[in-house]
Amino acid sequence: MGKNDKVQIAGQAVIEGVMMRGKTAMAVAVRDEFGNIRIDSSRTKPKGKISKIPIIRGVVNLVTSLVMGTKILLKSAEVAVEDLDTSNSGTMGILSLLSTLLGIVLALGLFVFLPTGIVQWFNISNGFIKLLVEGILKTIIMIGYFFAVSCIGDVKKVFMYHGAEHKTIACYEANLELTPENAMKCSKHHDRCGTSFVVFVIIISIIVSMLFGMFAQLVGFKAFFDYGWVRALVKIGLLPFVAGICFELLMVFARSNFILFRPFKWLGKQMQKITTKEPTLEMLEVAIAAHKEVEAMDNDLSREEQHFPLPITLAEFKEEVKPLLEYKTIESDTLDWILCSILKVKRDKLKDELKIPVGFSIKAKKMLEECASGKPLQYVLGNTEFYGYVFAVNKDCLIPRMETELVCEQALKLLEGKRKKVLDLCCGSGCIGLTIALKTKNYVTCSDISKKALVVASKNAKTYQANVNIVCGDMFKPFTARFDLIVCNPPYIATAVIPTLETTVKDYEPTLALDGGADGLDYYRTLAVESPYYLYKDGKLVLEIGYDQAEQVVELLKENFTIDQVKKDYGGQDRIIVATVKTIKYK
Repeated sequence: MGKNDKVQIAGQAVIEGVMMRGKTAMAVAVRDEFGNIRIDSSRTKPKGKISKIPIIRGVVNLVTSLVMGTKILLKSAEVAVEDLDTSNSGTMGILSLLSTLLGIVLALGLFVFLPTGIVQWFNISNGFIKLLVEGILKTIIMIGYFFAVSCIGDVKKVFMYHGAEHKTIACYEANLELTPENAMKCSKHHDRCGTSFVVFVIIISIIVSMLFGMFAQLVGFKAFFDYGWVRALVKIGLLPFVAGICFELLMVFARSNFILFRPFKWLGKQMQKITTKEPTLEMLEVAIAAHKEVEAMDNDLSREEQHFPLPITLAEFKEEVKPLLEYKTIESDTLDWILCSILKVKRDKLKDELKIPVGFSIKAKKMLEECASGKPLQYVLGNTEFYGYVFAVNKDCLIPRMETELVCEQALKLLEGKRKKVLDLCCGSGCIGLTIALKTKNYVTCSDISKKALVVASKNAKTYQANVNIVCGDMFKPFTARFDLIVCNPPYIATAVIPTLETTVKDYEPTLALDGGADGLDYYRTLAVESPYYLYKDGKLVLEIGYDQAEQVVELLKENFTIDQVKKDYGGQDRIIVATVKTIKYK
């Protein structure tokens, strides 16, 4: 394929993606919020005779690009951030049209009426000086506008996709294999860029205004110099002509590196430094996907269009994932929990006729596959419910069990109406300490030996803005202060027992949070001996224990503690020990 054929590929950055347009087709590739690249391709109408008329074809191209660009932006936005409400496409279309019209009005206000109004306010007498100052102000406003919008997070991301579009086309035109790595080495500036077009419009509009000024002076059209609104309206009227000229210049500059063209091309690339940012490899993957689809459609005219999939009903989705639901590792309500989490709805809303956007269905299917492999649902969801709160969890911390809520229950009873210092030892995700802090407003310290687990605890603390102190260390080693209450759910499973646990536990939950030593009592020995050094007089200890460990743990504690009670769990097994320190110790 020759150089001239390659020039036929053009592009546009969109929300979370790129549009590429070839000779016979265009394709939009967008990365949805779940990380999937989706492509929508369609055939374009053949160019008519008007596309061969200089100047006029530029005007037609500008209008066509504006309309098409608006449609593509709307389509990319619907994929990038999908919404369960699929009935509002008409409203979105109207809003998109209104936003486009508002954008045109804003552009005219900023680049035409504002500089003209400023010059008119200063009451400059020389008409040509007026036109020159207006041009300079227009340039300053344009540069300031691009700088300002480039600081907006979402716009910056679009500018990165703009860079991905340029690099992909440059890679293609250099006859390199289209890979993200090859494209990354290419320039993010391109001679046919729309930013260069805007620069040319500013320059040519100044020249055309000067020429019209000469014409106005020649025919005695004094109103052009005397009234700012007249100049503004004339400039708007001349815009199609200016756009047509700039289009021709852009095409000529793209095909030639003639020495007189270089200053213009240089100016265009300077502005592109603002509107194009270095993309990531993932962004280049999206741009390349769009480019390859257009190239394939141009090379094969029989290739069918493809469109973003339409939402499916919940009933259709259940039929699609029916084989997965038959896995023994998946409980009957797992799918409901996944859908509620993804769709942000309550279970009573999960009706068969509920429409599920394709991105959500892809995500739900992947999560079901993870559950089928044995991964605990809580890790798949990334959170779990505990004592009325939703806490983040992952493979770096233990999944809190229902029995552990009894630890919170006993601690809250002891703290009722009292201001106390609390230590949550072996805190993991921080669910116990954070629940106490949130329910009582007491100051709580959460401690764990695992730095990774404390990342999760910190995230949960930030979510609820809880008044807690996060400390990393092995049991009591980080502390010198005393506490009124120590709560602890330590590792208490014997080392030899861990390989016999369920797959969802032994293969996924952290061994560090499970292994309590040869007999499962290592941490209780440390608590029995060391906690009296860190408790105030009448300080309390609330511990979770294994179902068969009550007698042994009580025996360990009795030298330094009075056993207040041994509480059973919901299954009638001994689970919680509450004890009071007899005599505080000093080091």
